[in-house]
Amino acid sequence: MAGWRFKINRIQRVLLGVAAGLLLLLSGAGSAAAAGGPVVVVLSDAEAAYSLPVATFRAELGLPVQVFNLEGDIDRAPALMEKIMALHPALLFTLGAKASYVAKVWTKDRPELPVLFAMVINWQHYGLVDGQQNIFGIDSDVEPGVQFAHMMMLSPRIKRVGVIYNTSLSGEVVTAARKAAKVLGIELEERAIRHPQQLQRAYLEMVDDIDGLLILADPVVYTLENIAWLQKRCMRDHLICVGQSENVAKLGVLMAIDPDIPNIGAQAAAMARSVLSGHQTPAAVGVMPPLGTKLYLNLRTADKIGLHPSRAAVDMASQVFDGQ
Repeated sequence: MAGWRFKINRIQRVLLGVAAGLLLLLSGAGSAAAAGGPVVVVLSDAEAAYSLPVATFRAELGLPVQVFNLEGDIDRAPALMEKIMALHPALLFTLGAKASYVAKVWTKDRPELPVLFAMVINWQHYGLVDGQQNIFGIDSDVEPGVQFAHMMMLSPRIKRVGVIYNTSLSGEVVTAARKAAKVLGIELEERAIRHPQQLQRAYLEMVDDIDGLLILADPVVYTLENIAWLQKRCMRDHLICVGQSENVAKLGVLMAIDPDIPNIGAQAAAMARSVLSGHQTPAAVGVMPPLGTKLYLNLRTADKIGLHPSRAAVDMASQVFDGQ
């Protein structure tokens, strides 16, 4: 088990080290100075999860920041964006899908205005970087290699992992999963679906051939009905299942791995400085993986499937659910 812990730490160090090194390179030694008006944060709604990244972003950026809220209503976009554009913002930092898509549309004819997005699940679905060079962001998905390594830490018997996905929405994630699986010596069993109702059949087709299941944050897969069904089936079939978000682990999935939310603000600030200072363009920075993750572990589920995680594995968890 100590060997797997070393392997996970090594993978995370490599991933974080490369990303952090790139951010330092992009940011440069000096402080970024915004040209023109303030940096503007645009929230999709009043989601409480946005508060920590915004606070960290403000603190780390060191430049004037103003915050606007779309309040979940896309019809408010024209009036809100007119107010924002009147400020001549130096950069837009958007949180959530609605704010990010609105910013994309409103900057189509403003290629000089950088847009940095974060906390957009399955950002590829919205085509956020398609056809525009002014948009960059932070991926909401944890690297598949990190997820696989945690699965192997919990259970050395993991050799074959299933993944169910929609090709158009999660094709890039599955491509990364294939590469990571090959490096770690895992066989990846894939099933592509077009509709949420096809998930159960896809799962039943592969369940006898897999030891674990990677549950993607794919809108076709990630419905309340599907997650509830998968939670029960993973337990019944004694599978090592890993999802994304604390709530999934609370519901009973064995393990979930999430980006570290406060770190998103700090990462975004570094990326924003790199662009505002002229060291890099948004297109060159691209969409980066999140720096830092949180691991959630459901010990009640582990007990029900006959899994007994080591103390080292439990200690690595950011939060443990034991049903008590």
